[in-house]
Amino acid sequence: MVLLYCTIFISLWTLGIIMLVNNPRNAHVRWFSALLFVTGFASFSVVLNVLVLPWMRSSSSFAPDGVEAVRLFSMIAWGIEYHFLPYILLMCALVFTRIFSRRTLLLFSLAASLPIVVYLAAVPPLYPELRLGDPVFRVISGVYFTVGLTIYWLRCLTEKAPSYRKNSFRTALALLLCIGFLYSTDYLGLDYFYIGRDGLQMSSNNMWQFNFLISLAFVTMFVFYSMKYGFMGIKLRIEQQKIDYSMRNLTQGALILNHTMKNEIQKINYLGSRMRTAAAGNDKDELLRDLDSLDRVTGHMLDMINQIKEKTDEIVLYEQEYRLAGLLDYCLQTLEATVQHKQIHISKDVHVDPLVLCDATHIREVLTNLLVNAMDAMEPGDGQITVSILNDKKEVLVWVKDNGSGISKENAAKIFDPFFTTKKGRANYGLGLNYCYGVMHKHGGSIRLVETNPGAGTWMELRFPAKRVRMTITAERFAHMQRGVY
Repeated sequence: MVLLYCTIFISLWTLGIIMLVNNPRNAHVRWFSALLFVTGFASFSVVLNVLVLPWMRSSSSFAPDGVEAVRLFSMIAWGIEYHFLPYILLMCALVFTRIFSRRTLLLFSLAASLPIVVYLAAVPPLYPELRLGDPVFRVISGVYFTVGLTIYWLRCLTEKAPSYRKNSFRTALALLLCIGFLYSTDYLGLDYFYIGRDGLQMSSNNMWQFNFLISLAFVTMFVFYSMKYGFMGIKLRIEQQKIDYSMRNLTQGALILNHTMKNEIQKINYLGSRMRTAAAGNDKDELLRDLDSLDRVTGHMLDMINQIKEKTDEIVLYEQEYRLAGLLDYCLQTLEATVQHKQIHISKDVHVDPLVLCDATHIREVLTNLLVNAMDAMEPGDGQITVSILNDKKEVLVWVKDNGSGISKENAAKIFDPFFTTKKGRANYGLGLNYCYGVMHKHGGSIRLVETNPGAGTWMELRFPAKRVRMTITAERFAHMQRGVY
C-alpha cells in the first residue's frame, strides 16, 4: 500500500512538472499544475506517517526535534491538500473560461479564499495534533467542487470552436470522474483523520485505499489524450519524434519567405494586368493608384526579408504603436487588385480604432494571410468577407468571416500545425496559419478558429491582450469609418 501511495504523488507531481515546462505561460496550465502538486500532498503525508516517521522514531540517529519537524511537515502538507484543493479547483475553472481579466481573477481568488480562511481561523488549533473531517467543511468543500465542475461543463457546452469544445469536454470529463471519486473518499467518506504524536489514526469507509485508482485513471487519460488529440495544454504526438527538427528549423524561415513572396507576387501580377489596361486607356489616375499599391507590395516584401533573414526558426519583433484599423486598411489596399479580379465583396466593420503596440510588418502579414485564405476558399463572384475590429473589455479582437467552403472537423484541429494544408499545388507549404500562430503568440495574444462548417464558411479571431492596447477610439469618434466596402 505504501508503494501505491508513493506512485500517486510521484505520478501527479511528474505530470504537473510536464505541464508547467511544456506551457508555462498558460494561466490554466499553471493553476492546474498547482492542483496536481497539492493533490499529491495527501499521499506524500501518508508515506511520511506510515513509513518515514516510524523508521525515524525507531532509529537513534534522529533527534526528537528532527522527528517532530517531519511530523509537522506532514501535517502542513495534508492540511493544505484537504483545505485548499477545492479552492484551487474553483480557480482552475474560472481561468479555464478565458472570459475574465487578470484583475477580475485576482479579485475572485481573494474572495474565494475568504470562507476557507475564516473557517481555519474558527476551528480548533491545528497543532500539536491535526484532525480533519469536520462536517462543516464537507459542505464547504462540496460547494467549491460542485461550482468548479459546473463551470468546466458550462464552458464545454458554450464553446463554439470544435477543437476547443472537444478539449473542454475531455478536461471536464476527466475532472468529473477524478474529483467526484476524490470527494466521496476523502471528504464524504471520512469520519475523521488524526495525526498525533504517536502516529496516524483514521476512521472512514475505507474507500481511501482505492485512491490510487484516481491517479491511475488521470495519468491514463492524460497520456492517451495528449498523444492523440491534445489535453490540458499539451499535445504529444509519437510520429513527431521521427521528424528531423534541426532540418525543419533550418528551412522554416525560407519557407515562410516563400509563402509571403507567393502572396505578394500574385498581387503584383494582378496590378500589372490593371496597369496595362490603364496604360492602354490612357487612364493616368488609375495608373498612379496602381503604382502606389505596387510600392506598398514591394515595401512589405523587403520588410519581411529584412526581419527573417537572420532568424530561421524565431520571429523577431520590432514594435511601435500603430492604429490597428490603419494596418487593416493597408492590407485591404494591397489586396484590392486581387479582390476585383476574383469579384469578391469585402466589408469592413470597425467598432473601435485601437492604438496597439505591435510589429506592423508581421501583423500586416497575419491579416493578409487570413484574408487570402478566405478568398482562396470562395468561388469567384460569390465570395463575401467581413472584417471586424471590436473590443472585449480591455482586449481587442479582429474577426475575419467568410462564406467559403469551410473546414471539416477533422482538419479544423490541425490548421495551426506546421506543414499542414488542404490547398493543392506545390506553392502551398502549410505554414501560413502556423506563422500567424507564432506571431500572435509572440505578441502575447492568440489566434483561433471560432466556427466553421463545410460549405458554410469560416470565422477566425485574432486577440490582442490589454497590455498592448495603448488607446481605443470608439466608433462614435470616427462614424465615417465605421462601415466601408471594398
